Amino acid sequence: MRSEFLVYYQPIQDLKADRIVGFEALVRWNHPLRGMIAPLNFIPVAEETGLIVPLGDWVLRTACSDAAGWSQDVCVAVNLSPAQFKSRNLVPSVVSALEVSGLPACRLELEITESVLLQDSDATLATLHKLRALGVRISMDDFGTGYSSLSYLRSFRSTRSRSTVPLSANL
Repeated sequence: MRSEFLVYYQPIQDLKADRIVGFEALVRWNHPLRGMIAPLNFIPVAEETGLIVPLGDWVLRTACSDAAGWSQDVCVAVNLSPAQFKSRNLVPSVVSALEVSGLPACRLELEITESVLLQDSDATLATLHKLRALGVRISMDDFGTGYSSLSYLRSFRSTRSRSTVPLSANL
């Protein structure tokens, strides 16, 4: 990644307990000539070219490594692109990132978008179940829309969601 990409962490606050419970990993590009490039300007290009998968894998490994040194009650959330989620290497990449970093799986939360759930449902559910079997938490990032198609969530249950649509509850 030529040391141009950086991972920043946005705090996740539990408002009831008034404490930070985790951090969301956010990738940024510090171009050597143009300075900081907004994700809006490089993520779509990375998705179109297929570079989003190795970039996402690097973010995952970096976030797990960094989080392993944090307080034991703080988790890290990492966004997965639809292309990264479809990659056959996703589960092995997650396993490797956890093993190399020493981060317990329960401290990793993977954020997916609704578009992931709209893909091949059998393969999607199989991947989600494999990730959950590892102990990784799954949440849906609805990008602030506040709603999603609950019918796509009924066949997959989770323990926690940071979006306004709980992946748990009694679906």
